[in-house]
Amino acid sequence: MADTKKAKTISLSRPILLVLIAFVFALGIFLGRSAWLFTSGADDRGESVPQTALEEFRFIRQSILPEPSPDGRKIKELKPFRYKVNSLIEEKVADGEALSVAVYFRDLDNGNWFGIHDEQPFSPESQLKLPLMLAYYKWAEANPLVLRKRLQVVLPAERETPTYLRPPKTVAEGKKYSVNELIFRMIAYGDTDAYAVLAANLPPKHQQKIYRDLYVNYDPSKKDDVLSLSAYASFFRVLFNASYLSEEMSEKALRYLSRNSFRGGMAAGIPPDITLASKAGERFIATGDEGPDVVQLHEFGLVYHPQRPFLLGITVQGTDYDDIANVLRDITKLIYNEVDRQSS
Repeated sequence: MADTKKAKTISLSRPILLVLIAFVFALGIFLGRSAWLFTSGADDRGESVPQTALEEFRFIRQSILPEPSPDGRKIKELKPFRYKVNSLIEEKVADGEALSVAVYFRDLDNGNWFGIHDEQPFSPESQLKLPLMLAYYKWAEANPLVLRKRLQVVLPAERETPTYLRPPKTVAEGKKYSVNELIFRMIAYGDTDAYAVLAANLPPKHQQKIYRDLYVNYDPSKKDDVLSLSAYASFFRVLFNASYLSEEMSEKALRYLSRNSFRGGMAAGIPPDITLASKAGERFIATGDEGPDVVQLHEFGLVYHPQRPFLLGITVQGTDYDDIANVLRDITKLIYNEVDRQSS
């Protein structure tokens, strides 16, 4: 009788035991994947983005902007200051520091924005690293193993290398890196070789999907196609709002952008303790015998002012990279100080 009762107890407990085992197994997979989402995949640990718990967001909208107050009050709108930016641009052009400047500004608290020549087209070649990252992350949402796939670096004999924005680290010929490692190097270091490997291994349909889904009028198959600052802003806006990728993937992308190694331009125009998630690019424009060659710097980024984060895009053309980098810096500084003054 006792043995029968014992057998019955065991048989009743077995389903519960199996459920518990399955739960623990699933929890292990979830925690492992969650931690992996936030690792940079960089080769040396000192350069990697720290692992962070899923609930600790720092870069997307939900973690930055406060909830509306119970009495319905909102943060006061910024008073117009476009004319101040325009005056500075005219001064820089008159002094010969720049040939042309375009600016895009958006207050991320209420969406108010202004542009100065923001529809002026620019060649986004080096800026295509950002939509390429978005394409891989969108693909990885359906197939997480994509980011773990290892790709071998095979570089063409002739390739373009940056003149001014030289990456502090580059991938090694013949070595294999995970897709996640390559994305981090491409974004944080501006490594054009990592970009080339990723672009060569991404099925075209995934890249085209990004531009189609975000209504960005750009054809990645056309080498000389152009974009405007206002169009390029779409990539940063969907990351900040986590409206295209998941919150986890949007946070991950912005963390990588915050590790941008270029410390001139926008980074030099804001206080050192202010977070900046940005992407910079350069372009050399040969003019032949008609005059000096023209160079271009363009930078787009989220500036995390503690009271009022904002989105800023600047394109500067001139004849000297150092001069136009200083123009980028000075415009950013003026805008940051104006936002800070009005938000105090």
